[in-house]
Amino acid sequence: MAACMASKMAVAPSRGALARKVSVKAARRTAIRVRAFAPAYDEVFDGNTGQMEKVLSQSVESVSAGGLEWSYRVGVPEEGTEAKPTKVLMVHGAGLNSFTYNKLSRELQKMGYTTFAPDMPGHGATSKPTSGFDYSAASYQSALEAFMTAAGIADVEDPVDMVVSGFITSQAALLLAAANPGLFRRVIVMNTPLGPGHKLPDPLAVYTRPFGMGKGAQADVYKLAYFGNEFAIPEETMAKYEAPYAGGDGEAARAALEATVTKNDLKALTSAVSKAWSVRGLPKVRIVWGVNDKYLGDKDMYKWAEDVRATFDCIRSVGHMPQEDFPQEAAKFVGAYLESELKVSALGSVRLGKVTKDDDYQR
Repeated sequence: MAACMASKMAVAPSRGALARKVSVKAARRTAIRVRAFAPAYDEVFDGNTGQMEKVLSQSVESVSAGGLEWSYRVGVPEEGTEAKPTKVLMVHGAGLNSFTYNKLSRELQKMGYTTFAPDMPGHGATSKPTSGFDYSAASYQSALEAFMTAAGIADVEDPVDMVVSGFITSQAALLLAAANPGLFRRVIVMNTPLGPGHKLPDPLAVYTRPFGMGKGAQADVYKLAYFGNEFAIPEETMAKYEAPYAGGDGEAARAALEATVTKNDLKALTSAVSKAWSVRGLPKVRIVWGVNDKYLGDKDMYKWAEDVRATFDCIRSVGHMPQEDFPQEAAKFVGAYLESELKVSALGSVRLGKVTKDDDYQR
């Protein structure tokens, strides 16, 4: 049964070059020019000065794509910062929303990158359909491609870099990159299930349990985000994560999260991702991993890196959400990879050895 499910989750790369050529031609026909965005700022109280200070942030935009209304965050470098030519697509995991990349995006913007972080369907402020979208990995995969086209970043002449983290929706994004490699330049995986040893955390796994523990259960986003981390998440940040489940769309958001978990067998999904990425000719992959993750052990990560020829960075002091715990450290690793020459010797990856210290990019 799992094998059957896995086969439906991805466009099989074994059908190879022909599928990619069709995808590339379609992207050329449908890609549109990216709208010009201006730098955005948040006003934050500075306890040292007693003044409100402007802090680089992202604007919240909207677009119609694939029959859905999408909300997404766009981060633009500050004026005077030289813009990098490659844009960065950032895909969150199930139960969270695009705000999870707020801090990491800011650090990348300082380096000159323009970032796009959508609320995936059923999450954040994006549509939460009750029909026509079944919340399977295949549906998320197709929807994300439609979003990229509508947002103007599905262009084989200007492929994007992609960052993924978390559960299920992020794996759907990895399947999209494997099926349409021409749209992506490089891929970064941050604490995402990658093997059979990785399990759903209790706040998500509850939906698969019998005897009334699952269906209809309240979405505990606090536990999902907080308990996987080594460090506490500030109350004002948690409010951003919990808002979609507490507002007027709360019932629809909870139903969408339940559907996302019940429609996707995690073992079958990780198997599909591993199979899709086991072929050559795909974008290069770098794993940036918080090894204190309470949900995901690093054993499967090492095995996946070996199987798909990915390189990786390990950060000892970081838990399930590197983008939340230490965004500056995570951005250092992400930025160095995006600008690297892709030589393993230059990247300095720990190669399946015991992690005794953080990987070091001061070289």
